[in-house]
Amino acid sequence: MNNNQLLTDEKFMRRCLQLARNGRQNAKPNPMVGAVIVSPDGRIIGEGYHVRCGEGHAEVNAFASVRPEDEALLHESTIYVSLEPCSHFGKTPPCADLI
Repeated sequence: MNNNQLLTDEKFMRRCLQLARNGRQNAKPNPMVGAVIVSPDGRIIGEGYHVRCGEGHAEVNAFASVRPEDEALLHESTIYVSLEPCSHFGKTPPCADLI
């Protein structure tokens, strides 16, 4: 991996961590999680965080924030998430069907 890619990854992961902090008060007992969807040209087209325990996860909220005109970019985009995506059923189902 080249240095430019590392810098890009770090930039978007930092944004994930910023978003995650928005869940500080209400995400408990779940972890604070942020997610950013980046188009192939490097533009953020969606972002979200885990707002409240029992509600949508960061990834789901990021997908929901994508504008209709950017939806065609999703299949080529990269999603950055500050925690590995959930693959289990708890209060909310996994979001694998959205990816």
